[in-house]
Amino acid sequence: MNLLMMMLRAPRPSRISDMPAVAMPRWIRRGYDGLTFFGHIITHTRQEADAFNRGTSEGHGASFTMKNHEMIHLYQARATHDSWLCFYWKYFIFWLKACRYRKHLRNAGYLLNPFELEAYVHMREPDYLARHPEGCTGWKTYASMPLSDRLVLAMNALNLHTELTRQDSVQHDTHKGSQCQP
Repeated sequence: MNLLMMMLRAPRPSRISDMPAVAMPRWIRRGYDGLTFFGHIITHTRQEADAFNRGTSEGHGASFTMKNHEMIHLYQARATHDSWLCFYWKYFIFWLKACRYRKHLRNAGYLLNPFELEAYVHMREPDYLARHPEGCTGWKTYASMPLSDRLVLAMNALNLHTELTRQDSVQHDTHKGSQCQP
């Protein structure tokens, strides 16, 4: 699918109930699982896209967690005047402001962005989106914080995410092993 067509044909965020994932490996950097782009989730491979598309029905695991993360961005766009352009403009401004911390934290523009902080903090909560049908506005709280406080919060969220991902993979491996036993 052409990126320009995705942008031009994108409905308002409030008119989207679920974002389909599409594989576009050239448009997403290594190290990132998904990218919200005008009502779609861009992934590296078709298998990842399929996992994202199944993510909401499973309610657990890494694909659900990351799908929920990207869906939080959809709800944030609803809260920014129900406009993808306003959402991306604010995202870009927050990204620029946070880049001055890149000496302290790799990808600081991304990790200290209030939109990303809200998504990382709440991506493991299955009912978070249901509690915010009009849009997620937790990013406003993070935006009002000094960058130094956001740095501490991002480091804690990143450590928690790494630990929980490690636990998910151990549980998944243990579950796979029990299925193989006669």
